Amino acid sequence: MVDQIIQSDGLIKEFPMGGFLTRKKDPFAKKRVLDGITFDLPKGLSLALLGPNGSGKTTLLKTLSTIYSPDGGDAQVCGYDLVSEMKEVRKHISFVSPAMDFQKKLTLKQTLDFFVKVTKGDMALAKDFIEELQLDHLWNTKLETFSEGQKAITRLCVGLQKNPAILFADEPTSGIDFRRKQIVLDFLEKQGKERTLVLVDHSPDVVDQLCDKILLISLGGTVQGMVDVTKLQNEFNYMYDIMVIPKDQMSEKEAESIWPRFEMIGGMCRFFAGTRAEAVDIHNKIIEWGKFIDFKTSGISIEDITLMWLAKHEKEQEEKLVEERKKIKQAEQLKQAKRNRRRK
Repeated sequence: MVDQIIQSDGLIKEFPMGGFLTRKKDPFAKKRVLDGITFDLPKGLSLALLGPNGSGKTTLLKTLSTIYSPDGGDAQVCGYDLVSEMKEVRKHISFVSPAMDFQKKLTLKQTLDFFVKVTKGDMALAKDFIEELQLDHLWNTKLETFSEGQKAITRLCVGLQKNPAILFADEPTSGIDFRRKQIVLDFLEKQGKERTLVLVDHSPDVVDQLCDKILLISLGGTVQGMVDVTKLQNEFNYMYDIMVIPKDQMSEKEAESIWPRFEMIGGMCRFFAGTRAEAVDIHNKIIEWGKFIDFKTSGISIEDITLMWLAKHEKEQEEKLVEERKKIKQAEQLKQAKRNRRRK
């Protein structure tokens, strides 16, 4: 049996309902944000939490990192129970979030010295990170002068100095400029070989580079599935998304005559190309067809691919249910036919 670094079984998190009228009507009213989250994450793999806004991704991240206490279900993190062994869990994890703030009058070195003492950490890994980014000159600079990107790097330093088995990170590269962002991703990718990363991030390149699996969470805080990133990319080997706005309603037959891989969305049509040559071919066929107001081409994100997987998965499930209902109906008809023969 493969060791699991995270095991979540029916995890529930609720918050008191806001609003004076709601509290007056029912002072104990609660909103369920996580509704039975169940998944296992094997050691050595990193995970992205993906889903629409309000689906509970950050809440799940904070619950697994012991910031929030669960209201139901069970979970083990690094082999320790999330509730009864919380202190042990906290020894093995770090949590990084844009909401993390610092004493602005302290320098970077003073800030990290403070966290090293409080968490009994080690400055070595954070120092390596700063040197990799060539930001050594900031050691004695006060945080009140830091840009948003430099603050994000400071938060990662605080997370890394603990040398955690799991780094929980909410939007870890938010605010970091493009050039340094790639250095940060390369550094975290190397770290991912030694520790588990669990991320909430809307940037497809972050998920592509750092994560092995995606946990897809739907509105209402339920799990829709766990997807392997590499398998997902191989299954949907698309690079370009060509969105067409037709003059009138485009039929599926017309879309298929342009390109077989397409999706109809509210009167518009998306074509999916695996290579640049395919994208050029689709462009030419759209121009030849001519019945469009506009069309534009963009890259495919990991979120797009995940939603495609979900749509395909739901379709397969629906087809399976239809087939099962058909078999049940046939079995019932066969039984009825036998009863009728007996009566005769």
